[in-house]
Amino acid sequence: MDTAEIQRILGHSVLDPFSILGVAQDCTADDIKAAYRTKSRLIHPDKTKHDQARPAFEKLKRAEAELMDDAKRTSIQRMMQEARRELAAEWKAEVASGKRKPEDADESSSIFDDAALAKYRSIAIDLEWKRRQQLKKQMATEGAAARRDEEQASEKQRKREADKAWEANRESRVDSWRTFQAKGSKSKHSKSNKAKLGLK
Repeated sequence: MDTAEIQRILGHSVLDPFSILGVAQDCTADDIKAAYRTKSRLIHPDKTKHDQARPAFEKLKRAEAELMDDAKRTSIQRMMQEARRELAAEWKAEVASGKRKPEDADESSSIFDDAALAKYRSIAIDLEWKRRQQLKKQMATEGAAARRDEEQASEKQRKREADKAWEANRESRVDSWRTFQAKGSKSKHSKSNKAKLGLK
């Protein structure tokens, strides 16, 4: 029994937590808890030696966590409902155009359920791809902003160090200027005296 349940769980996509837990799409929180308790007892790694017990249990646990989150459960349900509406519209259009027989467009059939689930997965994967692209773009933007901030901080640090060095050398510059002024004044006096003595 544990082998069959493990294989069943591993055979479902992580995008379909309802099928993993074996509950209806309109399930309640109590339904989710009951299904998780029953199945976790069968496949828990501490209770079976099956080599795939742990990944199956982790998958079951993730499905339970997602469906116990009201916001996530509602989001998944809405996407599944949207997938069914889109598929129904597509099949009706195919019937109208003669591409599909009316008897092959039964929305209560298991074929429709499977096709709707496949469409839901496609929608979910597309949304996940867009989310990751948006996250990647956001991270790139934040990275560029961080680099700008770092460059600005480095420039401010360089300016502070330059100002500090300038201030530290102020006395030396003043002394140099005074020495230069003194030499200039002495030179002028010397030339003036030579002129007076006719020694130019």
